[in-house]
Amino acid sequence: MTDRLRTPLALALYRTMFETRETLDAAYKSYQRAFAIAMDTGVGADGMFALRREGAAYAQALHRYSEASMEWLAYVDRQHPPFNTKGAG
Repeated sequence: MTDRLRTPLALALYRTMFETRETLDAAYKSYQRAFAIAMDTGVGADGMFALRREGAAYAQALHRYSEASMEWLAYVDRQHPPFNTKGAG
């Protein structure tokens, strides 16, 4: 069964999930930096612009990571169907 997790498709899906997680982590750090600067210096026009820009990048990264994770998890589900539950209960 684990051979199904080593196919080119499986590896591509996993790699995409891993890479989007790295992007998400970087976007989160950038947003936190912009937020900290805005809180320390007051939120002027430039600070608000930076905060909104970093927030949009963070939201986009979160969306991409969520999609990549769901694709990976759905793939794993399709490759490993649930156990037979006949007679259980």
